[in-house]
Amino acid sequence: MLLKLVIGIVALAALATGGYFAVKESGTRTLARTFEERLAEGDYLAALGAAGTLREKGGTTAELEEKIAETARLLVAEDAYKKAAAALEEKRFADASALLRGSEAVSNGAFKYYEEAKKLYAEAEALAAGVAHKTNIVISALEERANREQNRRQELEQSKKELEGTLSEKEKSLGASRAETAAARERAEQSQREAEAKQTALVAEQARAKQLMEQVEKESKQKFINELRVYRDMAQKGREQLDNAVVEINAKRDVTALIYVSQGKILFEEAKSKAADLRSSRTPSAYEGRVDDLVKSLAQFLEAPKQFRNAVVYIEEQGSAEFTGSFSKGKSALANAVSLLGIVSDFIAGN
Repeated sequence: MLLKLVIGIVALAALATGGYFAVKESGTRTLARTFEERLAEGDYLAALGAAGTLREKGGTTAELEEKIAETARLLVAEDAYKKAAAALEEKRFADASALLRGSEAVSNGAFKYYEEAKKLYAEAEALAAGVAHKTNIVISALEERANREQNRRQELEQSKKELEGTLSEKEKSLGASRAETAAARERAEQSQREAEAKQTALVAEQARAKQLMEQVEKESKQKFINELRVYRDMAQKGREQLDNAVVEINAKRDVTALIYVSQGKILFEEAKSKAADLRSSRTPSAYEGRVDDLVKSLAQFLEAPKQFRNAVVYIEEQGSAEFTGSFSKGKSALANAVSLLGIVSDFIAGN
């Protein structure tokens, strides 16, 4: 949904937003003021629409470009916040926490839902930690019970050995009667049956503990897969932005091409930062290679916008070596990134 809205900004900039401001609020100062007002109101989509028109009129500055980039990040943060709220409502606490971790929704005080996002993040973190704590308590209790049963079994075995030793001594030294010997043997056999019964119970308890630990491991893996999917989806959205940029460059539309390139770069940078954090602190050793593939893919994705931006400089000279060289490098980096991202998607689909 976010991707469609961002694409809509560019598609409608010249028609809806641009036409409106050209007739009703002519002049770059009016457009700049409108951009600032929409940004202050937290209407990031409308602010980006005004920025697109302003760019067409050549009225942007370095300071304004920085604000436009921040607005795009805030739009991404708004989408992450809404998805996190939905995840929390569905009791997917770990997913809600992962969506907001490192996001500008909880780090940028200018975000319109900043306080709500911080509160939601804290709640999701606390609830996720609570679930993990309860699981640890259950496992600890099962381990203690298994240890107690094992100690009891060892005590019974020791008692059996002592009893057998006593019987042997009696047979050697006292010549106990057959009846007494039979009774003692019966007691030993009874003790053995009891020990075997308790051993069976212990094995059953250990099997249940193992099953529980396997369930915990499965849930941990699913949490990892879900977080990896979030960052994979961000990369896919950024890829669509670059695909649109290629179309715009071929059509010699430099302004819209740069907007697509900028939006894709923002998504790739955020996804790469979060993927690197996932790799360093929350990735099971068996799946480190797949996270590495995602990080490598995002590195290639980030190389593509740099080359496309260089190509835009020579967009009117598409037969020149400068244009074809940069454009070719950008498409090559994009193809490499898509190939690596496909490996990550296949892994997610298989799990």
